[in-house]
Amino acid sequence: MKSERRRFIKNLGVGAVGMTMLPSAIACDAKEAKKVPVSTPKNEKKIPNELQKYSRKALHLVNTTTSIDMLGTYQDWFHERAGKRLGEYWLTEPNAFTQEDFVFVKSSGINVFGWGSMQPTHEAMLQFMATQNGIIASNPTYFERIDTKQKLENINASEKIGMLITNQNSSHFRTVDDVDMFYGLGQRVSQLTYNGKNKLGCGAFEDEDTGLTAYGKEILLRMNAVGMGVDVSHCGDQTTLDAIAASTAPVLITHGACRSIAKGLRRSKTDEAIKAMAKTGGVIGIPILRFMVKEKEPVTIEDFFKHIDHVVQLVGIEHVGIGSDQGLYTEDYGALEWRKNRLENAPAKYQTHTNEEYMLTIEGLNHPYRTYDIAEGLLKRGYKDSEVKMVLGDNFKRVLTTIFKH
Repeated sequence: MKSERRRFIKNLGVGAVGMTMLPSAIACDAKEAKKVPVSTPKNEKKIPNELQKYSRKALHLVNTTTSIDMLGTYQDWFHERAGKRLGEYWLTEPNAFTQEDFVFVKSSGINVFGWGSMQPTHEAMLQFMATQNGIIASNPTYFERIDTKQKLENINASEKIGMLITNQNSSHFRTVDDVDMFYGLGQRVSQLTYNGKNKLGCGAFEDEDTGLTAYGKEILLRMNAVGMGVDVSHCGDQTTLDAIAASTAPVLITHGACRSIAKGLRRSKTDEAIKAMAKTGGVIGIPILRFMVKEKEPVTIEDFFKHIDHVVQLVGIEHVGIGSDQGLYTEDYGALEWRKNRLENAPAKYQTHTNEEYMLTIEGLNHPYRTYDIAEGLLKRGYKDSEVKMVLGDNFKRVLTTIFKH
């Protein structure tokens, strides 16, 4: 995999903590990383080899859009440098993130990464903020923290990597005033609950969802007041509806599928919830995890697009985007035994399933250049250029600039 990555960077020639959907930390031997099948591109002048298979229209749409993955990361935990996993190396060694690394991340076509780890405590989130702010501050040529309307609007022109710092839980808010403190540190989106119950409400894995608590409403309204996005991706059905009803600002589902298609899956959202979210002006990001987009195998790229089509038909093109729930190098780059162990030991309520290769993500979208595949697929399905740009990032850009106060 190292040689593949280096070959891409050479051909191009121009100028987070592991984020996963399952509750265990990434731990795999990078030397055993699986080579994920990606179609061999054809030779074409002035276009890097890895991008030559895409149409010029798809390339143009991606490269002229503020493409946003509302739950994704540039971090690489499957390759090594100087004896460390690359993600760890970047975060712990001065000047570790190089021009070549920057060129590679930019080649993905993603301008803004919604960098949301799952930090369940006040102390853990403080450490996470310090780490992310540290890499941004130490690499100002390469990174921009997305914390104002202006920075989001200008990220394409700046040609930097946009980092939107989020959290997949809100239990780090010990008091309502903590919302202001973390906002001051740069956090701009917070998921109210993870899978379980906290002081704000119930997650999707709770058998009885008692809804948003009084304290949860206080936190939510303070988030509205300061300009921090309310995310209900992992919330249970009642907590989701309660939060949407309570919010005075658009509500986000940064990464979630449609339950009317992914039938019976706890982590998917009902049509009722999607309609309510859309009425606030919110957006839902569709993930690329195979067990989130379909209840059983086989799973193909077409199943991913069915969720986009469903949201469009249900509430309109203005309310759907991308929330991959993966890094540029997806978990399918992990060693076979690691992937197998990860799936077999996942909590039953995830309702995981996979193919004979124990892949976690959807083939065709499980590589660093998937944004181009999404653009290509939408074009083939008859979406207009402007609509493709909306899905790739314009919708999330609109709603975030609405939520942000500064």
